[in-house]
Amino acid sequence: MNLLAAPSGPPDFFQPDPDDGNHFSGNRGDQTLDKIMFVTFFSFLGVAALMVMLRVAVYLVRNRQRLTEDELMREEENQAYLELGSEEQELYFQSKEYLLTNPYLRGELALSQNLAIQERGIKAWEFVKDTMLTNNDVIIVNKTELNFLKDFECSVSTNLPMPQKNDVYYFECKMYHLPQEGVTVSIGLGIKPYPWFRLPGRHSYTVSYDSDGHRRHAQPFPFTDTVPPFPQFAEGDVIGLGYRVRSGTVFFTRNGKKVSESKIGGHIRNFKIPDQGHLYPIIGANNMCSVHVNLGQMGFVFIEGNVKKWGFAPLEGNGPAPPAYNKFNADILLERSEIDESDISDRESDFPPDFWEVNDNDQDKYSYNAYGEVNSTDERITLDSIRHDQEDNDAEEVDPPSPPPSYSDGNSNEAEENSPRETEEEPVAGAIQTGEATETGEAHGDETTEQTDGENQPEVTESTDSTEPTEPTVPESTQPADSTVPQTSASSSH
Repeated sequence: MNLLAAPSGPPDFFQPDPDDGNHFSGNRGDQTLDKIMFVTFFSFLGVAALMVMLRVAVYLVRNRQRLTEDELMREEENQAYLELGSEEQELYFQSKEYLLTNPYLRGELALSQNLAIQERGIKAWEFVKDTMLTNNDVIIVNKTELNFLKDFECSVSTNLPMPQKNDVYYFECKMYHLPQEGVTVSIGLGIKPYPWFRLPGRHSYTVSYDSDGHRRHAQPFPFTDTVPPFPQFAEGDVIGLGYRVRSGTVFFTRNGKKVSESKIGGHIRNFKIPDQGHLYPIIGANNMCSVHVNLGQMGFVFIEGNVKKWGFAPLEGNGPAPPAYNKFNADILLERSEIDESDISDRESDFPPDFWEVNDNDQDKYSYNAYGEVNSTDERITLDSIRHDQEDNDAEEVDPPSPPPSYSDGNSNEAEENSPRETEEEPVAGAIQTGEATETGEAHGDETTEQTDGENQPEVTESTDSTEPTEPTVPESTQPADSTVPQTSASSSH
């Protein structure tokens, strides 16, 4: 028997069982299911391991960034101690503390701010100074004209941030008054709130173009280069600042032309505030000067800004129009009515209760009832006291109180002491006679004044210099007839 001969047929274990026709198909299905489960398990395991590795990598990167930021802060503080003076150091650390305690504004604008922009357009923007600054420090005229008056660093920003809807936004500042060469003016962009006692560009999330020809981006230290990369400001210059929203690029212009930034590495890019932070125009100075800002309310010197309309908002708001006035005649509106004037019962609900009642109460005539205390025995004395007594008690007519006695020249005091009752009994007759006496007195007075002007001048001066007491003169209208007539006759005879 040849063992190497090929078998004539398949071995017995490859032969199908006649009782089970699905023997091979069942084994193959189990093997396929096992493979699928094996692959799925290791796939999930690999994905989980990959996620864990990614999380670990992110944690390490963030931790490294934190360490880097801490190291940078330490280096910056050490540099501040070495390069800044004592006053600059104090301002630097105060600004850092200010920014830590006052986080910058972020998120969407308030509804009132959106409505103001919609209704007023570019007029909704205005520069607002900090409450610590007075009119002796900074004066803001017509919302955008800034006048710095003191010899210390200060800055102001707008009430609304730079919009983010269009691709580019742009504003210009004119150096209206720049008297001294040592004055530093900073035209910048940054967060809010920003330290009002610092110029922009000195801290994080701020950039600026200074009048000394330097560009600053979170750079509070003095520059060592002798030649500034940018042109310096002069009185009458117009400095512009533009911002591209998508790329976060900041560019500057001077007198309608872009400023070349190739010497310092090109434009500042990716200047964006985290967590939807807002950017505000910030203008600062350290001495007396005047800067006029154009946010789009007028034409720009930079022509491209005018053509592409890079202003903050349109000149006029796009809100709904106000209601039309005089649509109907005022007379027609006044004459037409659906309510019958003779029937007021339909309008009872339009008025408060007891509206048509008339209460004749004296208490309503006074704003404060001085005699309203409980159990008070004080009597209210008014002009109508006698009338109320007559109505309440049905008494007879009571004579009104007599007027005060009249005063007369001569021995008026003696007459009052001797006969006080006579003067009280004859007030009416005296008053009637005085009217006639005044007429005669006026007639004689015209003649006597001409004579006494020249003749009695010395006598008057002597009488005034005498030490004897003089009695006060009383107008003729208040004197009785008996006393006035002899005086006028005596003066005329004189």
